[in-house]
This record gives sequence, structure tokens and C-alpha cells, in this order.
Amino acid sequence: MTMKTILVPTDFSEPSYYGLDAAAELAKKTRASIHIFNACEVSNYYYAADPLVMAPPAAIMIEGINESLLKAANKKLAALKSRASLKGLKVTTHCEVTSNIHDAIIAYGDKIKCDIIIMGSHGAGNIREVILGSNAERVVRFSLKPVIVFPLKPVKGLFKKIVFASDFSPEAYSVFPLVKEVAKINSSEIHLLKINTMDQFSKTKDDRELLSAFSKKFGGKFTTAVYNDYMKEEGILNYSREVKADLIAIGTHGKRGLRRFFSEDVSEGIVRLSHIPILIVNLKKAAGKKK
Repeated sequence: MTMKTILVPTDFSEPSYYGLDAAAELAKKTRASIHIFNACEVSNYYYAADPLVMAPPAAIMIEGINESLLKAANKKLAALKSRASLKGLKVTTHCEVTSNIHDAIIAYGDKIKCDIIIMGSHGAGNIREVILGSNAERVVRFSLKPVIVFPLKPVKGLFKKIVFASDFSPEAYSVFPLVKEVAKINSSEIHLLKINTMDQFSKTKDDRELLSAFSKKFGGKFTTAVYNDYMKEEGILNYSREVKADLIAIGTHGKRGLRRFFSEDVSEGIVRLSHIPILIVNLKKAAGKKK
């Protein structure tokens, strides 16, 4: 993967700048351009009143409200371009009025052909109904582009240690090249992690052989681990804490639901609960590129 274009959604809150500063760090290493995107959600205004009781606002009124929202957003975006972390980088800004924030983010990413989406998040269980809360989870679920979610301020160097959590089935082979690329950019150490739970148990001997074969396929210079826990999310997060990882990388099947290793809400659950950044790669998209 060549990282040429990075999309950074923002709602102008402090956590949204976690993603922006992280994107700046990556852009300096890869010479990528940054697109900062703001989506103004208006659906609550349009449908706040019962149309049978109160007539909806006139089209001219709605147009005026939209113009005001865009004007305010563009002013904030213009000021954001002068942020210290963005100095010397190619930065483009764009805002839209929409009734669906996560769809707008994904559509704009497709439009500019971004290579990755990087966004901040309140994370750690503190989800709010803004771009950084439930919408971050929806972007993770539906985006065909890789997504990195930052629930904390990025540190210099970004990722010294990456945990790649998987079942290491054939699909994992299509995801891992991107993980390796991110690791190469940041000179990161990679841990290959397989989680065992009571309802999805496998022999340690078989797991070690599976991890060994995967490791050899990609050069063999990785730390491998089999970790037991009650739930896969807990196992991934607990292991990552123990080794002091800076990034968790996982694959998702997105809107079609997660199969094999992950239940439908694992990637979103990790985004919600993790105190460290998460890289989510769409398995279907990655497999398609491999072909």
C-alpha cells in the first residue's frame, strides 16, 4: 500500500485533533496529502416537529441554515490549516451538510480516493452521539478503506509495537501486508496474536504451528503469542496492555457481518473500549486487492 492520501474527519473537538496530529505524523513520513473533512448533521432539525401538527420549515429557511452551517465550518477549517503539526504539509479542507455523518465520511473518502481514514475518538467507553462516538464505530463497520482510530493523543513515533490479532485463516494473509507497511513506516515491532476462548478453543500445539507458518510466510521476524480469555475483545485488549502495545490491528468483514474469528461487534467493541489506537482493515477489500 502506498499512502498518498489521508482523510481526517473532524468535529472540531479536542479528541478529533488526535487523529489530525497522527495523520500529520504519518504524512511527514510518507509525503501524503491530508484532507480534513467536516460533516454538519441536520436531520434532527428537519424532523424535530410533527409535520401533521407543524409545517416543516420552508426550503428557503433550510437553505439559509445550511449556508450558515457551512460558513461557520469553513471558517473553523481555515483556522485549522494553520495548526503547528500541519506545517509544511499539503492540506485540503471540505465540509458538507448531511443527514448521515458516517455515510458522508465514507462517500467523501471514495471521492478523493483516500488510502486510509484516520480519526480521533472519545473511546474507552465514553461514547457520545457525535462524529467521534457512534459514528466512528459505523465508519469502522462500513468503510472499505483502512481506518485508524485514535482514542488518545498520538506520541512521537506513533507505533513502536503493533499487535496483529487474528485467527490466521487465509483471509489474514491479505490483511497483513498493510499491517507490515504501517510497521515499516514507523519502524515498529509486530506481535502476532491468537485468542482462545472457551467456546472457540483450539490446541496450543495447533495454534503454534499456525502462527509459525504465518510468520515464515512474511519473513519470520515477529513475536507470536497464544492468549486465553473469556472473550476475544478482552483477550486482545488485555494482551495489548501487558506488552504495552501502541496499536492493535484487526480485520473486519464490515457490513456483511464478521465471520470466523470475530463476532459482529468485536471491531466496534474494541474501538469503544480501547485506550490505544486501532487499525481496522476490511477483509473483503484486502482480499480483492490481493487477487
